[in-house]
Amino acid sequence: MTPFKNFSKNASWKHRVRRGGLYVAVAAMLAANTGCGDSGNGSDWEEVTVQEPSKGVVTTLEETAPGQFSIVDEAIAETKDASRVIIKHLNGTLDTLTLAQAQSLVQPQDTVSNHSHRSSHGMGNVLWWGAMGYMMGRSFGSPSYNGYYSPGFTSRGVTPELQRTAVSRTVMRPVSGKSGFFKGWGRASGG
Repeated sequence: MTPFKNFSKNASWKHRVRRGGLYVAVAAMLAANTGCGDSGNGSDWEEVTVQEPSKGVVTTLEETAPGQFSIVDEAIAETKDASRVIIKHLNGTLDTLTLAQAQSLVQPQDTVSNHSHRSSHGMGNVLWWGAMGYMMGRSFGSPSYNGYYSPGFTSRGVTPELQRTAVSRTVMRPVSGKSGFFKGWGRASGG
């Protein structure tokens, strides 16, 4: 039995996700309310337009070596909630992860646009830099990394379809380069 089989049924995992979300929300509210050096004229904040996918992605990964993965297929799902990751392990077993479970595998170092990090074919890194990364918050302005796709994989129409059907909305974020809790937040989150 692989570690992902009963992952979604684990009540303590769900509790940790809810608690983690609560901590992030409280930290964001506290940072906003304590001010990021606001001089009273609102110059520390800017309006930006972000694109959020309205459709989802089903990504199939294949384990190529222990702990190393490659994307062998990507397909559009009708909704973001229908996003899944199918994992073909070396031992022949298959696992399926939801979007939330897949997000929990992505570490901060996986999201860095740095060539040295891209030499890793760990699951979180591969998911972030494929089309699934757009489901997790990566900006459409950052391209997928072709080095994570299996040789010969040609179904590259997923990203244009996600971008074409994305919903735009305006959000407020701290101005890049200002001091405070969220310094550089917009760029770090892919926005």
